[in-house]
Amino acid sequence: MQTATQTRLTGLAALVLLAASQLAWADAREAVNENRTVTANEKIYIEVMSGEISIKAVSSAKFSVSGKLDEKATGYTLDSKDGFTRFEMTMPRQVNYNWKDKANAAELRFEVPVGASVEFKGVNGNVSVNGIHGSSQISTVNGDIDASELRNSVKLSTVNGEIKVKAASGKVELSSVNGKINDEGSKGRLSYDVVNGKIKVKSSAEEISVSTVNGDAELELNGTKQLKLSTVNGEIETKLSGVTNPRVNGSSVSGDIELKLDANVSARFDIKASAGGSIKNKLSNDKANKAKYGPARSLQFTSGSGDGSVELSTVSGDVELDKL
Repeated sequence: MQTATQTRLTGLAALVLLAASQLAWADAREAVNENRTVTANEKIYIEVMSGEISIKAVSSAKFSVSGKLDEKATGYTLDSKDGFTRFEMTMPRQVNYNWKDKANAAELRFEVPVGASVEFKGVNGNVSVNGIHGSSQISTVNGDIDASELRNSVKLSTVNGEIKVKAASGKVELSSVNGKINDEGSKGRLSYDVVNGKIKVKSSAEEISVSTVNGDAELELNGTKQLKLSTVNGEIETKLSGVTNPRVNGSSVSGDIELKLDANVSARFDIKASAGGSIKNKLSNDKANKAKYGPARSLQFTSGSGDGSVELSTVSGDVELDKL
């Protein structure tokens, strides 16, 4: 009995040691904890090839980074001088990397001054960024971007991922390939560009540009005065309220554009369809005219005093006007 008990205890101790060694092995990532005093409008450059990244603006004039590097990382460099700060996680020149293997990827949290200008570059990983009022230029290849409360110059791009934005303002440019863009409450001059993806926007920005290739867009706009639409093999559905004299310009190739406006809109309309395209007008009683030769159609009419303008054209697609 004593021998059996000793054997069980010895086995238990071995299991404990094995578990401890596995835990130590499971997280062999290098820890990072750095702080620097910087200027309130610091120019900050961050490059992290892989991982989960958080960038948050704070009221103090400091730059900090904490968390853990990618397991395959060889270290990092941090330089801060004369208003410029640069952080880079260094990786081997050749590395086989599975971007879905998040357990061994970097987990880094950055704090930057609220007035800083931040440029981030990544390859495999997701980025969240919040509260930067200087400028933000954030790009990744395989990953999502989640942003809020960004101001002034904002440029966010990903290849295989989704962009979520809330309450950005200024000149805002969002682009995704093989992904989605979801923007809620942004203002200023907004630009959206997707390929093989979808755009969903709720905004009261005065100026908006939307472009899709093999992708769809759903726009719910209030007070937008200038609107530019473009699609190839896609569909754009737009609800534009709160403005009686908008200036809308749009085109489609093998794609559809649906535009819903206030019933009291005051604008001149010039709609053209060719190569088998169609025009549907539910905004007024005016009918499209068919060309004498060929499959082209056109529609021109004025609503109200014609203060605004709506110019839409399609090749092998549909254009539809309707009331909200």
